[in-house]
Amino acid sequence: MKNGSRVVLLIGCLILLGGTIEGIQVGAVAEEETSEKQFEQPLYQSDFPNQLGTWQDVVGKADKTSNSNGLTITNTKQGTSLESVSLNKDAGEQSSGDLELTFLYEGQANIGLVFRADDQQTSQWQSFAYNRDGQWQLGQPGGKWLTAISGPTLISGQTYKLLVRYEGKSFQAYLNDQLFYENEEVRYPDGSSIDSEWTGYVGIRLFGNLSKLSVASMRSGSVGSIPIVDPTEEYTQLQAKWQKQLVSDQYDPNDPTIVDYIQTITADAMALYQTMAQSEDRTTLWPLEQGNTPSADLTTQFTKLQKIALAYGTKGSSLYQDPTVAATIIDGLDFMVTKKGYDGKKYHGNWWDWQIGIPQKLISTLMILGDQIPADKLQRYTAAISGYVPDPFKQLYTKTQGSFTDLAFIPDFVTSGANRTDLALTVLGLGILQKNAGKITQAATSIEEVFRLVTKGDGFYKDGSFIQHNTIPYTGSYGNVLIKGVGQILAITQGSSFEMNSAVIQAFVENVDQAFLPLIYQGEMLPLVNGRSISRAPARTKVGYGSSTIYNLLIVSQFAPSDYQKKFQEAAKYWIKENPDYYLANPRDFNDLQMTKQLLADDAIIGNTLPFIGTKMYASMDRFVQRTPNYMLGLSLYSSRTSSFEAGNKENKRGWHTADGMVYLYNEDDVQFNAAYWPTVDPYRLPGTTVDTVQLADETSAFTAVTSKEKWVGGVAHDGAAAVGMALNKAGTKNNGTVLPMNLQAKKSWFIVDGQIVALGAGISGSTTTSIETVVDNRLLNADYTYQVRSDQGIIDQPKEVSDKQWLLLASDHSQANIGYYFPEKTSVTVVHETRSGSYTEINEAFPSNERYTGEYRKFLIDHGKNPVAEHYAYVTLPGIDEAGLTAYAKEKPLEILANTSEIQAVKLDQNEYVGINFWKNTGGTMADITANKPLSLIKTNTEGKTTYTFSDPTQTTTTMTLKLPKNYQQIISQSEGITYDAATDLFTITFEEKNGGSKQIVVE
Repeated sequence: MKNGSRVVLLIGCLILLGGTIEGIQVGAVAEEETSEKQFEQPLYQSDFPNQLGTWQDVVGKADKTSNSNGLTITNTKQGTSLESVSLNKDAGEQSSGDLELTFLYEGQANIGLVFRADDQQTSQWQSFAYNRDGQWQLGQPGGKWLTAISGPTLISGQTYKLLVRYEGKSFQAYLNDQLFYENEEVRYPDGSSIDSEWTGYVGIRLFGNLSKLSVASMRSGSVGSIPIVDPTEEYTQLQAKWQKQLVSDQYDPNDPTIVDYIQTITADAMALYQTMAQSEDRTTLWPLEQGNTPSADLTTQFTKLQKIALAYGTKGSSLYQDPTVAATIIDGLDFMVTKKGYDGKKYHGNWWDWQIGIPQKLISTLMILGDQIPADKLQRYTAAISGYVPDPFKQLYTKTQGSFTDLAFIPDFVTSGANRTDLALTVLGLGILQKNAGKITQAATSIEEVFRLVTKGDGFYKDGSFIQHNTIPYTGSYGNVLIKGVGQILAITQGSSFEMNSAVIQAFVENVDQAFLPLIYQGEMLPLVNGRSISRAPARTKVGYGSSTIYNLLIVSQFAPSDYQKKFQEAAKYWIKENPDYYLANPRDFNDLQMTKQLLADDAIIGNTLPFIGTKMYASMDRFVQRTPNYMLGLSLYSSRTSSFEAGNKENKRGWHTADGMVYLYNEDDVQFNAAYWPTVDPYRLPGTTVDTVQLADETSAFTAVTSKEKWVGGVAHDGAAAVGMALNKAGTKNNGTVLPMNLQAKKSWFIVDGQIVALGAGISGSTTTSIETVVDNRLLNADYTYQVRSDQGIIDQPKEVSDKQWLLLASDHSQANIGYYFPEKTSVTVVHETRSGSYTEINEAFPSNERYTGEYRKFLIDHGKNPVAEHYAYVTLPGIDEAGLTAYAKEKPLEILANTSEIQAVKLDQNEYVGINFWKNTGGTMADITANKPLSLIKTNTEGKTTYTFSDPTQTTTTMTLKLPKNYQQIISQSEGITYDAATDLFTITFEEKNGGSKQIVVE
């Protein structure tokens, strides 16, 4: 070491010079900085995934690109020189300061940081760089270099955080918050000192060979603005926070809820503990479960070990901190890693098991066991996980089950959505257990992208839509996984040096608010955003309704800004109060239970108001919802942008028609779309759909997801009113990957206002060997209720009845379960009384359940025949109406159908001055004195003398259109951005800047 410089590394209890760091396996001595010290905020922090920033090359040339991983910088050969010095102009100039780079090391040599760089001179800059094999250098042009600095050896595949602190002639370097080089006065071999008076920019230097460097983030500020923390203390705190989400060292024997919970997890754990194979010649810990593939079985084995660990770590359990139990768990982990192949080097089967299923259970187990795990075993376990999850961005191919192969990551592929957050959570756990600050930073920064709004593909959209697998609405399944993962990461890092900034947290919280609250009914996410998960059997422990979504909202509320915290807690309490026994009896972990108990005990949180009332169009995922005090309505559609359904992994084998205009109507009958529904419902006759009923084979291909040829799918929503439409086109429909000869087409519209759901169908054409039908409804009956089907023709009690009807009433002794159906034109409707049975195994082999369900149904069908040409239908659904109200409605005829053709569908309700219009033609149309020159969905509503026109382009392709409105107003009160009015032509010109199906408004009086 030169002139007072020193390297201090702590491994175990040995003080070393030089040394090797794998991630953050090395501890540190940091004499001046403490975690309690208050630091200034950095002057500059990069946002590379979203913007590259302004860079200037002062030496050579480097290519720079911005992507989801951050900044990628690559030097190029200029003549004979390979050196590049690139300055980040956005970071500003300074003579002393902190500079930090978080980067992925991939075996490169000669990479480093630049500081005090003059942007006008090629030889006035200073650099600290890594050469190779634990050798570092510090210096500046002119032959002034310290080239024999011994320090940590970087390990390929690890993420590192390198911080340099330069002040006057002094210099310090930290790797992952560990001080490894300090020089109080930097002097070069020629006797000169470092030029401390220079002021300049910071940047990146690549030299000596062609290199590519992936940079996750860059920070720069005044001296001390970037905190150096005591890593040992902070990692201990982070592990404790993770542990407390799972288990508790507190026990109140007088709290029956706590006692019941601990008894339940203890009974589960004891059963597993006593049946775990422990002989030397064992081939598995527990027998293979029905439906499990070989890779899924590995996940199940680790899950069972984690269940034992939960009891071991929870005070009050008979297994609490029993050393024999801990030894048994560790023995099981050893067996899985050494004998069952979870070694970080090879794999088989479903990538998800190796990268998500197993790591999450294993890391949770390691967090609970803590110091009970010997250091060498902890290193082996975390190294195995790191092999499969080197970072949050890489995904393995799926391979043949049971046949081990070398790791094969998909090239040029970057994970997204819930998969990204799952992997990030694992990387966070690895960072804590390995004491690797770089990994923790990478985990935190990698999730920012998943809740930045997208315009295509996976992620959150501006209107709250959430897409996964590129075209599938998945808020309820993958979206829930995402908010749980993000929520855990934010909650664990909250208050630490890794805490994310408030703007990032605000963006995430706003997405949760818009994306989730309108889609929850009685605590459950609506099935229309659950993808193939609808075919999974509910947990046997589940009694009544409720879901993990509510626990996730409580997790998010822990770090949400105060206004959102209150909103989420009020919403969660509303749904928990509907069924408190479920939430107290079915927590996923101790943290869920504690959050629930605290919320119920908090008198400041009332929870008496429906969290969402109104209508909402999720145009970016072709879904619509309406919530009123009496019912909830959902519409499931598909287009060229979204798929009709997803089947895969032998799940959702009969989901063919779930987006063919399926109507979800909830009216507190407690059975609709619940446990017995999906295994028993007629999959060819789902409510609201217009279908070719030809028999299809169960989907067994790897994955099926079919989009439509049609773009016109969408609508508008305003307050409690809406207009929604779908151009149905079954051409191109696939069954097990084979295109079917289906040719059914139709224009379907729904107009919603004041408790009336108007359904129009037109242009219904196609040919089939069976029948083409519109399903007015297909209702599962509550076995504890009494029902009767009534019509204007009398009571219908035979198994099947066909006649022309003006109205139908599904009457119940529970009035909220009444549903009326009015037909503006007398319509031939088939009424079917049917009892159906089935099991989830029949529709899902991946999560099989042989339990048999039986359901009694009432079907109301309009049969269009085998070869309909331009057929149509019209009916109004009236939830909660009784017979007197329905007969009065039929007599008064408040609804006027203005048009029901394949060009225009429109309705008018004079009593509330509502007009709803869907223009289907590319050239628009004219109706009710409203003219548009492009396809349009529009509603007209009136409130307190003001008329509001709300409209959208459901095709999401129009840039500009013109609109003419009835000239029965005195003035324009307001109009959305992108709208101009020409008084000379009386035309509004509308520009749809984003082309995302979003609505615009004009208000007049």
